[in-house]
Amino acid sequence: MRQVGELRLPLAGPYRPRARLFRYPDGRLLWLVRLWEYDRPVPHLLSTEVLREFARRNGLPRLRSEIDALVERVRSDGRT
Repeated sequence: MRQVGELRLPLAGPYRPRARLFRYPDGRLLWLVRLWEYDRPVPHLLSTEVLREFARRNGLPRLRSEIDALVERVRSDGRT
């Protein structure tokens, strides 16, 4: 797996964890997001659709555009 992109997720006030986009050897694109749970960050693998739905439900059209632009750029570079 190889990291091919990154953006910040506006969750709560100044808390903006990184969402890192990875390309797996089989061509899949998955996002790694480390979210705080109690006293430590816990990694979560998410699909692009999950992030897009998060942006839609929270009224974040700019974030959705950033997600789509990054995924499109990676795909057009022949990395998928």
